[in-house]
Amino acid sequence: MSSSWVAIDFETANEHRGSPCAVGMTKVVDGRIVGTWGTLVKPPAGLGDFNPFNVAIHGITPVDVANAPAWEAALADIMTFTEGLPLVAHNAGFDMSVIRAACDAESMAWPELRYTCSQVVARRTWKLLSYSLPYCADAAGVAFTDHHDAGADATAAAEVMLAAMRSAETTSLDSLLDGHRIRWGWMTPASEWLGSHYSGHSAGPRKPLPGANPNADPEGALYGATVCLTGKLTSMTREEAFRKLAWAGAQPAENVTKKTGILVSASQARLRPGDTLSGKAKKAQALLQAGQDIEVIDEDEFLRRLDG
Repeated sequence: MSSSWVAIDFETANEHRGSPCAVGMTKVVDGRIVGTWGTLVKPPAGLGDFNPFNVAIHGITPVDVANAPAWEAALADIMTFTEGLPLVAHNAGFDMSVIRAACDAESMAWPELRYTCSQVVARRTWKLLSYSLPYCADAAGVAFTDHHDAGADATAAAEVMLAAMRSAETTSLDSLLDGHRIRWGWMTPASEWLGSHYSGHSAGPRKPLPGANPNADPEGALYGATVCLTGKLTSMTREEAFRKLAWAGAQPAENVTKKTGILVSASQARLRPGDTLSGKAKKAQALLQAGQDIEVIDEDEFLRRLDG
């Protein structure tokens, strides 16, 4: 039974998943945080351009990573710190795809890993307006003021998972996941992988909604969701966002309705409890309070879930 594990978080230089520029890790042994580790990372060759949007989010620049370890050395240190324990990440689809994409960029075999997602667990533990890390940390009673610092994010993800375990009255990740019907994710050196998802739905892929890409990956983080946007995106036009949503198997929507599952709030780079809400976000909050399954995510979270 897994009472020991490691939380991990990556920041990337740009929109390419294979451009890690920082990693933070927090080790939990027998239900207690016992150590942390992290490093800046020099992104793989050809993927080292720093997008201004990403820099505005995490504050890391090309100068900062000039003398940082390259991906091969960083991954070796990651595996040494992990010591064979399973990994936890908040939106694990993103962080695990960073590992796969960076390895692909360097023509390296993927590591052997087992992992799960604190965001997926939080969805089964609390009823929240947003399942971004700041909201989940707030629900877990964790002080968290340094979002997008890889080390702080890893520790917050660890604290969220520990709080969820206390809520479920268990000290084992296996029993927590079993109780919530969440499967472990994994990847192998043979380039095989499976995501960590809630498996409580009936067997078989869900039918895509009208307008959604029928060939999209049903394991994708946005698949099957009706998604509305509010505010002006920094990274792309609204029309481009709608195209990307549809390609990912989501149904774009202009307005928040009783069918809406996700509202992307582009009015602020960092979504935190207590923020002033837009009209659409206020409507989402009212629907949440009325019992609807709906959440608000910021632009950074939206970008992470595309292809995640």
